[in-house]
Amino acid sequence: MNKQMMIADTNILIRLFTKDDDSQMEQLVQLNEQGDTTFYILSLVLLEAYWVLRKVYGFEKKAILQVFEDFVESDGVELEEDNLMQRVLFRFHEVNVDLVDVYLAQKSRSLDLPILTWNSKDFRKLDCEFYRP
Repeated sequence: MNKQMMIADTNILIRLFTKDDDSQMEQLVQLNEQGDTTFYILSLVLLEAYWVLRKVYGFEKKAILQVFEDFVESDGVELEEDNLMQRVLFRFHEVNVDLVDVYLAQKSRSLDLPILTWNSKDFRKLDCEFYRP
């Protein structure tokens, strides 16, 4: 059976994590149980979902990360930058900086490019090459 890959929008992830709309949850469960769909998760969508879950819904960092890790390891889910995002999530557990900054630090390493930022305080924690303007 060929699975159809679909890019999941942030609102799909939010619904899966918050379970705050029974009708939409049921539709997602049915789609998943059919087994012919793979959710392709862009890095940008994962970053945005974290921000929404933290800032709008008020979930704690640890709880969000646990759900993310379970989700990205489940069948029918594929990450855009799988190895990079796995490193980002792992590193994010260890530091008290924004998720997007951890992503930038990891991405800068993979591209061998420094980061230009005024946020030296947080990027110093991330052991990456950065410069201030």
